[in-house]
Amino acid sequence: MSTPPDALISVPWPRRPARLGIAVLAALADQVVSGRFAPGTALPTEPVLCQTFGVSRTVIRETLKVLEEKGLVRVKQGQGTTVTSPEQWDLLDPVVLDAAIRNDESLKILDDLVEVRVALECQMTRRAARTMGEVGIEELRRSLAALDRLRHNPPEYLVADSNYHDVIHRLSGNGLARSIIRSVHPHARLNSTYKGPEREIDIERSHAGHVAIYEHLARRDADAASDAMYDHIMTSWLERKQTPPRTVDDTSELGFSTPKA
Repeated sequence: MSTPPDALISVPWPRRPARLGIAVLAALADQVVSGRFAPGTALPTEPVLCQTFGVSRTVIRETLKVLEEKGLVRVKQGQGTTVTSPEQWDLLDPVVLDAAIRNDESLKILDDLVEVRVALECQMTRRAARTMGEVGIEELRRSLAALDRLRHNPPEYLVADSNYHDVIHRLSGNGLARSIIRSVHPHARLNSTYKGPEREIDIERSHAGHVAIYEHLARRDADAASDAMYDHIMTSWLERKQTPPRTVDDTSELGFSTPKA
């Protein structure tokens, strides 16, 4: 028995949303990742999906093809579309990652993300300490000075914070690690729990971490710089997990920004 059209989504569907295929894709991805359609179950038939979203069969077929490319479903001719297990989902894909973070009540995906971020940032910090020259040290000093000037401006401080970390990433010379962080950072960052310091007291703690990282890098102390980066990120994340979010964000910007303390 097919799922009733009105059971597919919990919010009214706009009559003519912009870029229909993208909108339908985001809605179906959210339904799968949220568990509304459990692994192993079948999605509604194409006619039901067409009726639900008010789009053509061509749009639905293209959408299902993209969902399959992202690992969310398996499409078999004559057998319909089946939801796959989470182990097969491409969590580096922006659509999948956004949906995963948005529906992550346990914060597991963010815990995993922070672990990956810590591993990459500590490695890049260690390498930067060994390879960056005087020009690089001066660039990082200027980036730290920019942070210092913005300590009473939380929104601007967050932007400068990301820039400070990116200077270290770039100077490490590890382009792959830098690309991974840059690809996921924007998604987690919009999550209200993951988001960085908003109060001045939080910024002061975060800034102390930035200063410590810089001082160790300036002395070319790779071990101490890596340890300072680890403490900066993990301490900040554990504090934010224990503090109820002040706002509710329905979007998810995977944010890899340096330790927001």
